[in-house]
Amino acid sequence: MNVIFLGPESHEKFVRNLLPNFNVIYATTEEQVDASIKDTDVIFDAYMKVPFNEQRINAAEKLKLFITATTGASHISTITLEQREIPLLTLKGQEHITRGLTAAAEHSWLLLMAVARQLPIALKETNEGGWDRNKFPGVMLKGKSIGIVGCGRIGEWVGKYANAFGMTVFGYDPYTTPKSEIFLNSELDEMLSKVDFVSIHVPLLDSTKLLINADRISKIKKGAIFVNTSRGEIVDEVALLKALETNHIKGAGIDVITAEPYIENDPLIIYSKAHSNLLITPHIGGFSPDALDVVLKFSCDRINTFFND
Repeated sequence: MNVIFLGPESHEKFVRNLLPNFNVIYATTEEQVDASIKDTDVIFDAYMKVPFNEQRINAAEKLKLFITATTGASHISTITLEQREIPLLTLKGQEHITRGLTAAAEHSWLLLMAVARQLPIALKETNEGGWDRNKFPGVMLKGKSIGIVGCGRIGEWVGKYANAFGMTVFGYDPYTTPKSEIFLNSELDEMLSKVDFVSIHVPLLDSTKLLINADRISKIKKGAIFVNTSRGEIVDEVALLKALETNHIKGAGIDVITAEPYIENDPLIIYSKAHSNLLITPHIGGFSPDALDVVLKFSCDRINTFFND
């Protein structure tokens, strides 16, 4: 049976070794997927850069299983899979696997600190032979407040990091009550208006699209720092850009944008090239070989089990 594997090249051999009874076809582009999809039995996606719309899924005439090594599936036409009665297996709900994966939370904290300490332009200064620390005043975290939107696995870890830095940690979650030992529970609008940092960690669902809309961005405390490593569609990016241009938001670190991976003409990308108060990374929050070893092995075990039961 044929398996199309979309993921990092570093783990292609790893996956092949774990699926010895399958013909693994490695793909990273839409063209490569389309060239093999007609005869594939399994689509195994750890990449999220190729959209699997209705047309592409229906082109997979022999498809029996769609599996992802991610919790999100916003790039997949789940309705089409349901109509064809093809199972979709994701990491959502697999807390025994995901609970200990901290890469995305660590990257969120990295972005927060890099913006707070103006790290990229300070590095640029020394790389260009300068040594003027007066250009780069940093924000001390101790004694500041952070509002975490989404207090699940990733948000919980970010909350723990903030507690360790001596910050006051507020939490808002539309689906669960934030843990009292980590968060001070708060309503969203109230929280946004009073915290020094905002960090977004909710899944992309119909109910969370534009959760941080223009009105809520206008309510963010002036001079706050904003971090989003969740999904671009959760934030009104036009309003975010305007808030950065007017210095209503002092700085932002984001790992996701709505347009990804087609980012050449994206306004946020264009702005970041000329302004130091916006840092953008290419959706690398969860990309760690340590984490990939765990989720890819788990996913391969699920494929083997699915076809052996």
